[in-house]
Amino acid sequence: MKRHKIPIRIFLSVLVYLFLTGYSLVAQDTSSLSGTITDPSGALVSKANITLQNNATRAETHAVSNDEGNFNITNVTPGAYTLRVEATGFASVTLSGIQVDPNIGRRVDVTMKVGDSTTSVTVEANANTVQTESSSVGQLITQEQVKNIQLNGRNPLYLAQMEPGVVRNNSMAALGFGLDNPLNINGARSQESMQTFDGAPMVRTRSNGTSTGVADVDSTSQVQVLSSNYPAEYGRTSGGLIRLVPKSGSSNFHGSVFEYFRNNYLNANTWQRNNQGLKRGAFRYNQFGWNLNGPVFIPGHFNTGRNRLFFLLGQEWVKYNHDDTSIATLKVPTLRMRTGDFGELLGSNIFYSSPVQIVNPTTKVAYANNVIPTAQLSPNGIGLLNAYPTPNLVGNPSSNWTDTALYTEKQRKDTIIIDFVPTDAHRLRFSLLNYNYDDYEPHFGNFNTNPRIFHRPNQIAVLHHTWTLSSTMINDAFVSAAADHVDINIDTSSGRYDRTKYGINYPYLFGSANKVVPNKIPTIQLGSFGTLMAVPIRRALAAWSTTWSIPSPGSRVTTRLSSVEYGSTPARTTMTRSASTTRALAQPTTRTVSSSSRITVEVAPLPRQQSLTQPSASSIPTAKSASAPIPRSAATCLRCLPRTSGA
Repeated sequence: MKRHKIPIRIFLSVLVYLFLTGYSLVAQDTSSLSGTITDPSGALVSKANITLQNNATRAETHAVSNDEGNFNITNVTPGAYTLRVEATGFASVTLSGIQVDPNIGRRVDVTMKVGDSTTSVTVEANANTVQTESSSVGQLITQEQVKNIQLNGRNPLYLAQMEPGVVRNNSMAALGFGLDNPLNINGARSQESMQTFDGAPMVRTRSNGTSTGVADVDSTSQVQVLSSNYPAEYGRTSGGLIRLVPKSGSSNFHGSVFEYFRNNYLNANTWQRNNQGLKRGAFRYNQFGWNLNGPVFIPGHFNTGRNRLFFLLGQEWVKYNHDDTSIATLKVPTLRMRTGDFGELLGSNIFYSSPVQIVNPTTKVAYANNVIPTAQLSPNGIGLLNAYPTPNLVGNPSSNWTDTALYTEKQRKDTIIIDFVPTDAHRLRFSLLNYNYDDYEPHFGNFNTNPRIFHRPNQIAVLHHTWTLSSTMINDAFVSAAADHVDINIDTSSGRYDRTKYGINYPYLFGSANKVVPNKIPTIQLGSFGTLMAVPIRRALAAWSTTWSIPSPGSRVTTRLSSVEYGSTPARTTMTRSASTTRALAQPTTRTVSSSSRITVEVAPLPRQQSLTQPSASSIPTAKSASAPIPRSAATCLRCLPRTSGA
């Protein structure tokens, strides 16, 4: 078989061509305008001079129709334009009100009348033309809709649910101002949809697809939804695409200052709170900011025509304070239980559906009056019970503890858009979205022991450069970057986080020197009691689990306690698990700890009421690392709150 050699100059020419024609895997927010110039008889008009002017910036783009009367102006930024066509022997034609949408080309055909070139014909462009330049199926929320439609929380992303095939897990009237990815497009999962800011991806690709930052409504020009059949350049998602297109500065100065607020003093109390004799719950919502855009110029020296350099600046803040009430079914150990006296379980109680008799797990002998002798009490077991807050409800059939505290949320957005047209052949655009979200959750982990402090700063930056080399060759390049940071900590000011305060002193599986909070209490899970979760930090150092069994009248039940210690090692934890333990609140003369395996698992914060109970021993894989038994004092902390089969 004969082999053909390709000259290196041809190979390099192909590479240069692909580069100069903007061959890219990244989608742009620019568009195009094309059409055909004809005379009244339908004959083609060649070499007509075409001028396209941006109504906001007054920047102009020039083109000439070819021998077939066709023209095509590419890399047109979205917005409103005026088109002027001039040709020898014909009256000039001006079409105003041409709206160019992002990524979907617009076609405008022009019919010229014979006459003096000094004669001008002005025509209003048809705003309801059928889109024929692309096979993409999508919808556009226009700038007027973005500006006029009320959004509870002012997140422009939610405007997408106005379009067919786009649904959200809530209505547009529901409050929502923070990071989100709630939209399902044509039945796809929300994680399969992509969001972009000025053409740059703005989703957490490492996680659940949540947005990286939230755009400012006053800085958003349009919201475009591409639902199906869109070009391969949008090849980052199997679902739909939501494109947030920022505004540009204009040749004139524009600005605004705003505040939206809600306050419980303006609201009537709810029927439920009135019925319970409660005052109006705290609710204070303030959303305020400003926006300014215009040209950058020095009179008589730089940009005197106000059509070269433009800016847009905007900031927005949210301060949202509201009452947070603990879960209505939380149960905590009573004061008597914290001394080893479980006599309350012998009668009707809120913990179990029938009376329960506890027994010595070693001798199987029942404790008189359900009281464990002082000599058999484990100090660490008592400490774990004391880590729960003390009861403050009496006579409630489903709970003996409740709490209401202030939940605070704060948000800040900073938007910067710079457009620069140094020459007719070059256009540069820089967009920056800086976003910060902070909250203070007083009952993270069900109780008020470890209030969570959440800080999440996000940034997105995009730099575009469009270079028109000739009437048939344009290079469009841009670079973007996004950063997503998450900092989760706890409020230690109350001291309730400190395990030494309750007498918990069992040794750690790993040293505490590298822990973010060295003395933080473990997560405690007791059957029929509320789970005290102490896991606000995503990173973990060690975990341990204790399992014990207690026979009760007519049945044998197992109650399990799981605890996790979190520290500063990023996102992975080494967990040592004991298959069974016979030691807890009651302290027998002998104790047995089975062999344990050491495994590596992923750890992430758990939502409220989610159990930290470990799987059975047979379901846990054994890692290659050497086995290490749990230290005796750590493996023998707590045993013995019973639960009947009917509980």
